[in-house]
Amino acid sequence: MDVRAISFTGSTRAGSLIQTAAAQSNMKNVILELGGKSPAIIFDDADLESAASKTANSIQWNSGQVCMANSRIYVQDTIAEKFLRLFNIAFGSIQQGNPLNPTTNHGPMADDIQFKAVQRYIASGKDSGTLTMGGGSKDGFVEPTVFTDVPQDAKIMKEEIFGPVVNICIFQTEEEALEKANDTEYGLYAAVFTKDLNRAMRFAKGLEAGTVGVNCTSPVTGHDLSFGGWKSSGVGREGLLDSISAFLEQKSVLIKIE
Repeated sequence: MDVRAISFTGSTRAGSLIQTAAAQSNMKNVILELGGKSPAIIFDDADLESAASKTANSIQWNSGQVCMANSRIYVQDTIAEKFLRLFNIAFGSIQQGNPLNPTTNHGPMADDIQFKAVQRYIASGKDSGTLTMGGGSKDGFVEPTVFTDVPQDAKIMKEEIFGPVVNICIFQTEEEALEKANDTEYGLYAAVFTKDLNRAMRFAKGLEAGTVGVNCTSPVTGHDLSFGGWKSSGVGREGLLDSISAFLEQKSVLIKIE
């Protein structure tokens, strides 16, 4: 009961349990930074080599064990084939091994539980979509894995995998891309790649996410800006001033001068 505030980063399930426990004790102030299923949208006027490199890095960084990794990529139909080819080259260029080795850029899953969970998701993905790259796993390591032709309601499209597994889907219109990108219970990070500034601003406003990158994607953030999620991706905000404010209480003092 002496604890008046909690800041937690982790899974949405764990965050929900913490929030419930906080409400049942002394109404603690709770700040939650939870899971994500972050979309990246690639338009036909984007710099495709840059977009492929940045999105591949986002889902492969820390072997995909990042809450804001862009695990869903929506590519305009006219450039889908070229983008997928560039993405697979970037995504597959890894040096797997001991994370303590400076040359390693692709390490194992955090533990055996997570390793087996990612394996189950990959097996589920093979039933719902088309495996176009990777899919292998051994001794705690999971290969960079790409699925295409995945339905919007598929398990690997809806749930956070927390591994180097990405779904790449095709869209035709802006309206379709925005609808599909927002079709998730998560809302931590989103990205759009386009040279059209007006389009970029429309998506910056329309995407249901706490952070939106334009021609960049996670793990890029603004450290002097608020960071946090919409919907089930969290409650409250973190950042230089936000983190301090979360542990302070406001008080109004009224003085009547006689």
